[in-house]
Amino acid sequence: MKGLVFRYMARARIGSNVEKGLKFFCYGKHGTRKSNCVADFAKMNKDGKPLRVLYIDCETGSIDGFGLDRLESEGVDLRNIYIVYTSALSEIRYYCDKIVNDEPLYHLDEDGIETEEIVLDADGKQFIADAIIIDGITVVADNVSDAAINLSEKRAAIRAEIQGKTSDEKEVMVGTAGLEFKDFNKIKSNGKSLVRNLITNTDKYVAITGRAKDKKEMIKNAKGEMVLTYMGYEVPEAWDFIQYEVYTVIHNMVNADGEVYAVIEQKDRTGKYKQNEIVENPSVLLWQDVVDSNKNRGKNVGMSQGSVNDTVRKNEESYKEIAGYNDNSSKNTNPNSSSTTDSQNVSVESLINTLNKVKESMPPTKRKAMKPMLEKEGLPIKFTPDLSIETLQKIYDIMTKN
Repeated sequence: MKGLVFRYMARARIGSNVEKGLKFFCYGKHGTRKSNCVADFAKMNKDGKPLRVLYIDCETGSIDGFGLDRLESEGVDLRNIYIVYTSALSEIRYYCDKIVNDEPLYHLDEDGIETEEIVLDADGKQFIADAIIIDGITVVADNVSDAAINLSEKRAAIRAEIQGKTSDEKEVMVGTAGLEFKDFNKIKSNGKSLVRNLITNTDKYVAITGRAKDKKEMIKNAKGEMVLTYMGYEVPEAWDFIQYEVYTVIHNMVNADGEVYAVIEQKDRTGKYKQNEIVENPSVLLWQDVVDSNKNRGKNVGMSQGSVNDTVRKNEESYKEIAGYNDNSSKNTNPNSSSTTDSQNVSVESLINTLNKVKESMPPTKRKAMKPMLEKEGLPIKFTPDLSIETLQKIYDIMTKN
């Protein structure tokens, strides 16, 4: 009896040796040298060649100055490091996708618009990163939450208008608007989409840093009163799932003598360190021997299974077949429709993703020509979560009709 036939196929392999991946999450409080720890990717080599690093600086300047000077003094050719300054989730995803797919990077002009000049490495070849660093994921998570709160306030204002509230009642509804359950799910989904694509969709080495905060909980005291109580340990100040997605969790701390050390928390899937083992002078460079051991090993085929979105689509297709769902029964099935907002379920995030894909598909000359066209209509040249759906739709119309 033949098995079920699926439109999408899983990946499979015999249990032979495959490359060990390096996927780090390094977190700690201010001054624990998280940036230095992960920036040492640039000091590592693979098959005798120095690693090329895409460094996404979400805190604007975390590696500048002393960080770059240190690397250069230790023999790193800085042309093998390409630094992008942004804390916008959509822009981070854009650059990560380009690197994962080995697509060319283009130098940016003073307005952040891509030029026709391709980024080259120290050998004068197209810059293809071996490692990706996202330094400061806490800032990104905060920005996504802030954007969700802004949308929640707009949602409250619309509800107040529909309900015919007075100006004072409207002000109260907007001022007390908070995140709803669906907002938390959306925030978590956006974060997982970024992190999981880097963990499961590429063999490239990855390091993500985040801040730490003291763990506090509401505990009943001796008087029976609920008080906020310090639990005596630190936790990441970011999306709480990251430490479960990566291969190695490095928790940087400072001892009584002011020296930085780290605890390998929960796991180190490379087998280099044991759970809760203490490491002095933490650095990803300590895992160089793991990279060396990958020589002559096969690629991890699981890494080519597709993005998280691809996996979701596979599950959607399977569900449709089980449920007997017919796409033809849905409204607005015209694939040539020029509007991206026909569906009531459209979101700012999805529109931004669409715009970035349209932008990515353009040749550099057309991308450059978009700037004056958008400015002429009073539209922004950067796609940020605070923009309205109407504004994003106007941008889309101009980008696709010219």
